Amino acid sequence: MSKDFSETDKNKRQRDFQCSIGFSITVIGSKWRTIILWHILKSQPIRYGQLKKSIPNISHKVLSEELHHLKMDGLIERIAYATIPPKVEYIPTPRGKSLKNILRELCNWGKEYF
Repeated sequence: MSKDFSETDKNKRQRDFQCSIGFSITVIGSKWRTIILWHILKSQPIRYGQLKKSIPNISHKVLSEELHHLKMDGLIERIAYATIPPKVEYIPTPRGKSLKNILRELCNWGKEYF
């Protein structure tokens, strides 16, 4: 998927909502996306295998898809190293880092509610 797709998708999502919270939830609101982003924020940089171990109930397919969505939405960056075996790390972008306090509060709320 190209950057053009991401902009088109973003524009469509912006038109679908009357308020910014609806748009925000479409970006980070999947079952796994916030959990993946939280682990990347806590352990940056983090490799794919480390993420998979941190989130054992997620399938490889879903983890790969959600990482792709986070990258396309500009919340994480994928750094690939030209080594054998290949090495890939994920780090949050400045936009991704801006969610850290929000996710921390959501985590705290979940602990209290749970």
